Amino acid sequence: MKLGICSMWGDSLDVFRNEVRLASDLGFDLVTVGDSPAGWHERHVSLTLAALEAPRARLAPLVTSPFMRHPIVTTAALCSIDDLSGGRVALGLATGGSTVMAIGRPPATQSEIRAELAALRGLFAGEPVEWNGAQVKAPRFARRIPIYYSAFGPKALALAGEQADGVILFAGERHLDGLRDRIAAVHRAAEAVGRDPAEIDIWAVSYASVRESRAQAINDLKAFIVVNGMAMRTPAALAQVPSQFRGKIDEPHARYDPSEHVVVGGRNVALMEELGLTEFLSGFDTFAGTVESATAMLGALAAIGVSTFIAALPGHAAPLETIKGLAQARSAM
Repeated sequence: MKLGICSMWGDSLDVFRNEVRLASDLGFDLVTVGDSPAGWHERHVSLTLAALEAPRARLAPLVTSPFMRHPIVTTAALCSIDDLSGGRVALGLATGGSTVMAIGRPPATQSEIRAELAALRGLFAGEPVEWNGAQVKAPRFARRIPIYYSAFGPKALALAGEQADGVILFAGERHLDGLRDRIAAVHRAAEAVGRDPAEIDIWAVSYASVRESRAQAINDLKAFIVVNGMAMRTPAALAQVPSQFRGKIDEPHARYDPSEHVVVGGRNVALMEELGLTEFLSGFDTFAGTVESATAMLGALAAIGVSTFIAALPGHAAPLETIKGLAQARSAM
């Protein structure tokens, strides 16, 4: 089982560097950087710093979205970092959360994601492409960058299986059966277009805290847990909401502040607690427990085909403790 982190440069550059450096020193295999330009420092600058602080780890945005940058800008930036780092870069792509909220538009449709994938794949191959009816020149310094798609619903899972080099799946300790089903859906889609499902790399992301008690871990993760409420938009996700919360779950959609995305103790956390949604939302995409529990979860993920477990850290109240705890958990496997 490979380990990764998702980190972001926020109030303190030293804090960001310390997270990345510790993960590197403890043998983490992947360092990713979130993309939330209204609330955090710029992604490509942060990835460049990560490339220098973690000289062996793979690097990726986790995740970016259409509409934020022209595809040739994304291509030039990531190919530059790939060259700088000795070929260690991948791209994580998604329909959009805090990124698109910050520019006042809805998440991308699957058709828009298909167009983005086609444009980026062509540009990474050094080919000219068409974008919004205009011809885009082939980049001079193109490099082959693998693309991972963060997929949730059935159409997204199918698209990942058909076209992506890898898939990013959010998962919590309480819903591993659902994760197994989503991996199977990706594999079926790959087989339907003649691809070998084994060639699709699988990353699993959790809002993870490794502590001595679940209560302590949940307290670390509140800035993340509220994101589950903001992200519950699809019919499948809303169907999981008990009747007593259905009126309340609309509030994070309307009132979530992207300028405070995953900020510890921020307005979004206060909103979640005001609505009484903390315990309910902590059941999704969350791991909160001891080193021993983390070891068991990593083993379960490996058994269903996950190659890499990624702990999301930007809204974490004690990120260094979790990096150390995950390293201990992997050593105990």
